[in-house]
This record gives sequence, C-alpha cells and structure tokens, in this order.
Amino acid sequence: MTKTLERALAPLMIIGSFCDLSIFEYPRGQPRAYLSCLYALIKWSFLTYYVYYPVYIYQFQIGRIYYENFVPLLSITLILISFCRFKELKMCLRKLAIVDDTLEVLGTPKEYQRLRNWIIRIIIGWLAYIFSKFACFNIIYYFFDNNYGINSTFVAYMVMLVEYSTYVIVLNILISATILGLVRVYTFTL
Repeated sequence: MTKTLERALAPLMIIGSFCDLSIFEYPRGQPRAYLSCLYALIKWSFLTYYVYYPVYIYQFQIGRIYYENFVPLLSITLILISFCRFKELKMCLRKLAIVDDTLEVLGTPKEYQRLRNWIIRIIIGWLAYIFSKFACFNIIYYFFDNNYGINSTFVAYMVMLVEYSTYVIVLNILISATILGLVRVYTFTL
C-alpha cells in the first residue's frame, strides 16, 4: 500500500531522472544536483557529437532540413527547464500532500494506490510507444531499404539513439499531464 504522494509518483520520477527530466534523489528527499548535471552533460554530449552532428552535417550537405532536426534542441531546452523548475515541482508536490492530508481529515480517503497503478500504466504505455516506433522503423528498414551492406543491428541501435529525444519529450508530457491531472482531481474534490 502506498502511503505518500511522493512514493506514488516515484516510478515516474525515477524514469524521469534517468531521462534527465528531474534531479536524482538518493536517498529520497536528498537531491543530487551535481550528479544529475554531470550525467546529463555526458549523455547529451555523446548524443550530440556521435549521433546528431553527423546526421545534421549529412542533411545540410544534401540541402535538406527537416523539422525533426529541431527535436534534440527542444529536448535539451526541456531538460534545462526541468532542472530549473525541480524545486518548484517538489514544493507543489508538498502542497498537494498537505491538501490531501487536509482532505483525509475531512473524511476523503487517500487513493495513492490507484494513482500508482495509473502511473505504472502510463509507464507501460510509454514503453509500448517506444517499442512500437522501434518496430515500425525496423519493418520499414527490412522491407524497403535495399542497402544490405549495413548491419541491421547497427541501424536499430542508431534508430533508438536518434529517436531518444522524442522519447524524452513524450515522457516530459506524461509527467506534466500526471501532475496536472492530480491537481485537477484535488480541485474537483474541494
């Protein structure tokens, strides 16, 4: 049984911290900002230098610029905003916990287990989105690409890396929607 709001949101926040959308907290309640910034810097430096830069140079040389070229820039911007707004998020969660405790005193039961199950379903849906997109790219590559000199495992790996920033944006949207949905639930119960 889940007893606090932060424990109910923990699965989403842990995955968010590994995708650089929040600051690592270990033990819970002890943010590790330096570790999170170092992790984000190393990961995005690698992605930018080894994955995005060669793709952009190639597309620039052939004269094509797609809207998808701006997705990593948007992801990095969202990560910086998430790091800056982390304290505000924690304060918002504390205030929601206070409201929830007040509602419990007034007779409304806490439903953290339902929220946790909802979050786990959201995470499963996010993973299903990732793997379905991955499968679509692999099917397209397998049936429509006639260049058999490239290893399909390498192509699959590159697809996952190139699309990583899209997955981060989707996860950021899901975290925001979960918290806004929680605020909406508390607003309508008052």
